Amino acid sequence: MTVRAVALAAAGGILALVAAGCRGERDSGGAAGQGDDMARDAAAPEPRKPETAVLTAVAIHRVDPARPRPISDEDLSARLGRVLTASPAFAADEAKVRPGRVGVAAEVAVTVRYDVVEEPAGEKPGGKAGGTKRGKRAGTRRGKVGGVLSVMVGIEARVDWKASGERLEPHENVLIERPVERRAERELDPIVVELVTQAVELAGRGLVEKETLRQGDDGAVMAALASDDADAVLWGLELCADRRLAGSFDRAVALLDHADPGVRAAALRVLVALRDPRAVQPLARRADFADPDTMRALVEAVTAIGGPEAIEFLELVAGGHAEPDMRERAREGLERLGRRQRPNP
Repeated sequence: MTVRAVALAAAGGILALVAAGCRGERDSGGAAGQGDDMARDAAAPEPRKPETAVLTAVAIHRVDPARPRPISDEDLSARLGRVLTASPAFAADEAKVRPGRVGVAAEVAVTVRYDVVEEPAGEKPGGKAGGTKRGKRAGTRRGKVGGVLSVMVGIEARVDWKASGERLEPHENVLIERPVERRAERELDPIVVELVTQAVELAGRGLVEKETLRQGDDGAVMAALASDDADAVLWGLELCADRRLAGSFDRAVALLDHADPGVRAAALRVLVALRDPRAVQPLARRADFADPDTMRALVEAVTAIGGPEAIEFLELVAGGHAEPDMRERAREGLERLGRRQRPNP
């Protein structure tokens, strides 16, 4: 059973994403005026140049170095390097960068975990996988059989840029689990080798997909938002926020209702990055005064976006929320927007 996963964003992750979108926020007097538009245009990123990630190293980190290593770090590095450099998105050295593209130095950092867990006697894991591709956890069916072992392998891989300048870091998490009968216990090393190799190659292909999209044009990034793969949608949203693609506004609003909390958080970050006052109304409709985590995220997001409707929303929270902390947050938001709370009728 294979799971390609990225950790689901909880409320703290939502706030972190909003905070990231709020960096560089200026105080304003409410509605965005001509000065705001000029400032945004001045802060807009320069046109991107086609890039290729040039591998400087593939670094392997073992979570439990005391455990026997049926496969060497050198072998894992070589396997992953071959998967990456088989794609135009990665090159083994500067000389292999295609003409017209810019080579950007990058190291791929890989964390390897594997363990053997003993299942309770009389139960056996198995069955079919369920859920979405991103973040899914394989379901289990248990039958009355002899005790079994479960071999679990986890791979975390990310691109660590060594070149100057800020770039999003493609990342990929893979989890593989396989039940093993007791009588096959002596064959665990070959099984671990097989699963680790499979997981590393899956992670490599995932990094290729994400880095190819990062290097792609805005149209390709926008198209990723319609994917059935929540992981692909999440990465597309991260790129939209990074590039501040105005065309992603409507889709980001729609994705606020996505089943995956990580996607919802990333959609919120896109709206904060765009600073489009039209986002305040759909965000206000999703306000839940009984959910403090959601309210904190919304107050931060609405404050960052600004505009007359943002002021109205913050005044409502500042004057009507039951929690003193939330009222104070809203008042601080109003101060940041250059407005003081008006009396609540």
